[in-house]
Amino acid sequence: MRPFRGRHERDVSIDNALLAIERTLRERHETLGDVIDVWNQHAPPVVRDITGIAGLAQGTLTLTANSSSASYELSRVLRNGLERLLLDRFPSRVRRIKVRIGTSGG
Repeated sequence: MRPFRGRHERDVSIDNALLAIERTLRERHETLGDVIDVWNQHAPPVVRDITGIAGLAQGTLTLTANSSSASYELSRVLRNGLERLLLDRFPSRVRRIKVRIGTSGG
């Protein structure tokens, strides 16, 4: 019982934080890796710089834009064929694409 009664040194290393970040990135890659690859291949560079992929949940791919003008530009690119390409490429995973204004996710 003596080891449990004494004072314990706090773990001040960043190992746990790094492991948590690594786990989050690995899960994101497993979930969105192929979607991100298609996005990077087909989205114009101007749009990729001001937007990002926030996530994929229940068939809805959520894209984020940095501002309302970025949201407009993203919506325009989606209407010009990128949305149909994403829906056709991932028919069982992506049923809908939603655009929101916020911090870019990727």
